[in-house]
Amino acid sequence: MALIKGLKAGTNAFIMILIVLAILAMVNILIARAFFRLDLTEGKMYTISKSTKTVLGRLDDIIKVTAYFSKDLPPHLVNLSQQVKDILDEYQVYGHGKVYTAFIDPKENAKIEEKMPAIGIPEVRAQTVEKDKAQVVNVYLGLAVEYEDKKEVIPLVQNVNTLEYDLTSAIIKVSQEKAKTIGFLTGHDENDIYDDGDYSAVRDELQKAKYSVTKVDTTNGKKINDDVDTLIIAGPKKQVNERDKYEIDQFIMRGGRTVFLVDAIQMPRGMLYGTPLSTGLNDMLEHYGVKLGNNLVLDQSMSNVSFGSNIGGMSVSYSLPYPYWPRIIKKNFSQTHPITNQLESLVLPWTSSVEVVAAKGGEIKAEELVKSTQHAWTVQGQYDLNPQQRFSQTPSERKSYPLAVELSGKFKSFYAGKDIPKVESTGEEKSSSSENEAGRKTLGESKETQIIVVGNANFIANNILGGLGGSQANANMIFFQNLVDWLTLGEELINIRSRGVTDRPLKEDLSEATKSFIKYFCTLGIPIIVVIFAFVRFYLRRRTKRLFESYQA
Repeated sequence: MALIKGLKAGTNAFIMILIVLAILAMVNILIARAFFRLDLTEGKMYTISKSTKTVLGRLDDIIKVTAYFSKDLPPHLVNLSQQVKDILDEYQVYGHGKVYTAFIDPKENAKIEEKMPAIGIPEVRAQTVEKDKAQVVNVYLGLAVEYEDKKEVIPLVQNVNTLEYDLTSAIIKVSQEKAKTIGFLTGHDENDIYDDGDYSAVRDELQKAKYSVTKVDTTNGKKINDDVDTLIIAGPKKQVNERDKYEIDQFIMRGGRTVFLVDAIQMPRGMLYGTPLSTGLNDMLEHYGVKLGNNLVLDQSMSNVSFGSNIGGMSVSYSLPYPYWPRIIKKNFSQTHPITNQLESLVLPWTSSVEVVAAKGGEIKAEELVKSTQHAWTVQGQYDLNPQQRFSQTPSERKSYPLAVELSGKFKSFYAGKDIPKVESTGEEKSSSSENEAGRKTLGESKETQIIVVGNANFIANNILGGLGGSQANANMIFFQNLVDWLTLGEELINIRSRGVTDRPLKEDLSEATKSFIKYFCTLGIPIIVVIFAFVRFYLRRRTKRLFESYQA
């Protein structure tokens, strides 16, 4: 009898195991079909965004995404490989048959490995430890995105933080008819995209995003080419003459998107003082609906800035809170505009105010993208920029100032009803300009388009980014990239890129007592809480043990 009961019990247990396994298999199949994943990370870093789903939903042909990943990876890269697989699985599911993904190890096929340099994915060196010895191995960690006869490559995937942006950006680029062109105005001592001490980092970031970057020359009446999608006017330090302004105006009338980054002051290199700067753009911008302040904005919410001085022949550096570098935090960004609604921080050095005014004609909507805190004030005239001066203003002088504005709509031309401005030139130049003017008619009203005006051009200059460093420099660059993406491509890429921005300064209105409490709580409070928890846990375990022993007795 005991043997029979044992056999029955064993049989029942075996049947139960089979039932449980069958249930688990069915659940696994259903989950795979439903594609359900739980992502508990802040910002949903492992879940593709609605923006990517929108991009995938617009595809009209098959996109092929090939991950060229080595199978034999060092331990610290194995997890990366799995994360990439998970993200590509999501792309394939939400692509609804329009996205095909594949994982290939080039080392398993000599012919494929021979093609890797031509594809654009290099073999990279990675360190690993085997048998207590550090070794270097060569691996592949790249992606290729193909659509019809076009291809974009992500040569090296180092982490998944920016993978969705890079991948969706590549999909947008290959599915476009041609690369979008960003033009930078020249001829008025603007910031130079080819100068390593100026805007070269801006050029590099735009080219990484697969934009075509070019200089725009309007001298001698040259028309801005129609293949320029977005025009950047970055920090002119000389007067923009009427004919050049006319060419900018007509570019806008043809539907061109434009960013004005305009400084209010001119600073001699290496000197901490400034003089008012007149660019000649103010009247035209005011016509469109924006008035540039002839001032500098200072704010109680400010960045710490490092300065250098020479004392007794020795170079000394020091860091001070600097009101001339307002630091904008989340609540001072527009929370409704896709350019700024996911940003956390921005520093605008030596910036002026940008006031919305009534546009002269046209149907214009204006939105303040960035503004100072309520504790800001302005100065005018000759500018003493010494960080060690005494900054003292009465509360009545303080208020919030707009620092960046976006205008949308159909703009009326600044030159409507006026003669085309003449080009001041002689000889061959005059003849050339006359040919350019032949048959031209001034467009009186624009197509639906957008203009963005920021009272500062320094915030993305190489030397400023280097001084800010780290996450703050990245936040400044992301703000600019968002401007360009929104104007040129739409808002999808902005929503993806901004998910990774996590620089969160403390609120500017915290009292000194609150700041001290946060500082000492983080330094001392948390360790004390851990110790108290350990003692409580130890006490409860001892008490439980004693109760158990007394119960047994």
